[in-house]
Amino acid sequence: MTVDDEQEKALATVRRLIWIYCILWLVEGALRKWVVPSLSMQLLLVRDPVALAIYFYASKARVFPVNGWLSFLWMLTALIGIQALMHAAMGSVTWEVAAFGVRTFCLHLPLIWVIPAVFRRRDIVLLGKCALFLALPLALLMVVQFRVGPDHWLNAATIKGGAQIGSVFGRIRPPAIFSFITGPIHYYALCMALSIAGFLAKGLYPRWLAVAGLAASMIAMSVAASRQLVLGCAVVAMFGIIAAFRSGRALGAGVAVGIMLVAGGVGLTRFDTLREGMSAFAERWSSEDDTHAGHTVMTKRFGGSFMSAFDWAGRAPLLGIGVGSSSNLAAEKKNFDIGVEGEWERVIYEVGPLTGFLFLGLRAALSIHIVLLGFQALRNGNFVCLLLGSACFIDILNGNIRQPTTYGFIGICGGLCLAAAKAFSGEAVSEEDPEAEPEEAVPVPESAGPPRLRGRARFAVGGERVES
Repeated sequence: MTVDDEQEKALATVRRLIWIYCILWLVEGALRKWVVPSLSMQLLLVRDPVALAIYFYASKARVFPVNGWLSFLWMLTALIGIQALMHAAMGSVTWEVAAFGVRTFCLHLPLIWVIPAVFRRRDIVLLGKCALFLALPLALLMVVQFRVGPDHWLNAATIKGGAQIGSVFGRIRPPAIFSFITGPIHYYALCMALSIAGFLAKGLYPRWLAVAGLAASMIAMSVAASRQLVLGCAVVAMFGIIAAFRSGRALGAGVAVGIMLVAGGVGLTRFDTLREGMSAFAERWSSEDDTHAGHTVMTKRFGGSFMSAFDWAGRAPLLGIGVGSSSNLAAEKKNFDIGVEGEWERVIYEVGPLTGFLFLGLRAALSIHIVLLGFQALRNGNFVCLLLGSACFIDILNGNIRQPTTYGFIGICGGLCLAAAKAFSGEAVSEEDPEAEPEEAVPVPESAGPPRLRGRARFAVGGERVES
């Protein structure tokens, strides 16, 4: 076997491992709740060895990226690793907690750059099709979970003796096959992005599949009673509207999506269960229990974590309380009282203001980069990159990566966004075969002059059409 054959084989292995990673992200909650609940804690880390295998084979195939983002991440990994050793040596945390904390910070983020190094357009399209095919069955499962109540086996928790997160009116926030409601929050933001892309990018997906994805997202929002799910889908829809108006060519499709969303929202109110779910959402949105010191729900959820981080920066030691000290594992091993909830304050709490703000700065810069990259790709007729970016940039900025579901989503969706920037920009999606790779341009001999043109003067020399 030649070196090229070995690299191609390793590249194929990387693609298969990424698919396995995505499948495990989807089903690990079902495995933990229903299939093998006795292995719930072990399955919490089931994607970790897959991520390591992805990096190993990507290096073997010589496609592991080398760029400024990853170089900065490796520097932070070394810094956090040194702090973890110090914390463990001083007894602030156990060695196990310290290792878990380093893993939380650094293990899965490189997927954001590895996925675009190996995923082609057909991979992105196929993964999107799979997500949209499953969207409606999972939304209907959420409706059933909402109806049957918190004690039904469908609403089992991943922790023995635990329960799903409660809502109001004696209901729970249905998680579908995920561990908790966090899964549907990310999944249906992704489905909303794929559905809108299916309308704006001609021929990307069958229209019925895009309609099914939109319907499923609206059903999920109706019964989830989750502000984060509704706001996440609303952000994606807003970016879809911006994309439609900026491109001009997809304006009609954008208006059609808006009409369907409004009509769908009105139609869902005709079903008693969905109407009750909407009432639960309205109750939670205005609940006094979820506001503090006059702050609105929006301010508390999206601004409170940022402000608390600066507050903790003045109170936490320079090197932090301990890497991994805010995890559930630390609470179990060292009886830590987890006194932080938001992501930014958690980072400062664990590793201190110096390393903490460097890590948060990386995430903030990456979040901005993804949005700007999406708008740049939009100039070339690429809707997919911007919409995928709109589904994940908030989680990259502020998502709680203590939760494996959130961490996995950041790696998957962020990677797909960067992959779409390459795979779709400047290429019209073929209605006959949207998964086909773009054909290589046939070289034209230098002696050949510009092609002779017939027709009107709106065509420029060389055959390029001048946009009016």
